[in-house]
Amino acid sequence: LYLRRPPLAAMPRPMSTAESAFILRALGEGLRVDGRRPRESRPLSVACGLREGSVEVRLGETKVMAAVSAELVEPFADRPTEGQLLFFVELSPMASPAYEPGRPSDSAVELVRLLERAFRK
Repeated sequence: LYLRRPPLAAMPRPMSTAESAFILRALGEGLRVDGRRPRESRPLSVACGLREGSVEVRLGETKVMAAVSAELVEPFADRPTEGQLLFFVELSPMASPAYEPGRPSDSAVELVRLLERAFRK
């Protein structure tokens, strides 16, 4: 039993009776909709990018690309021994129609806050 379904974000309508039956049958047979067993993880790959400081991580069909850069700057006069760590998150419109180019989405803003909190501690 194996059938590829579109991501949930791409499904603007409620689930049909046939889809519900398909999922229930797959669960009854110990399979997920994508054919994996309940405790089977998606394949993971990590590849360094073409540019220095970039990486691509794949978990099944999900792909995340990240890049880091650094710049040495003069510290603020009132904090001469401290530096700054700044984060920028961009979620591509290719990932979901919910993400628009230009202005950061609510999800991107929340990710930046989460990263800032994690690195502050």
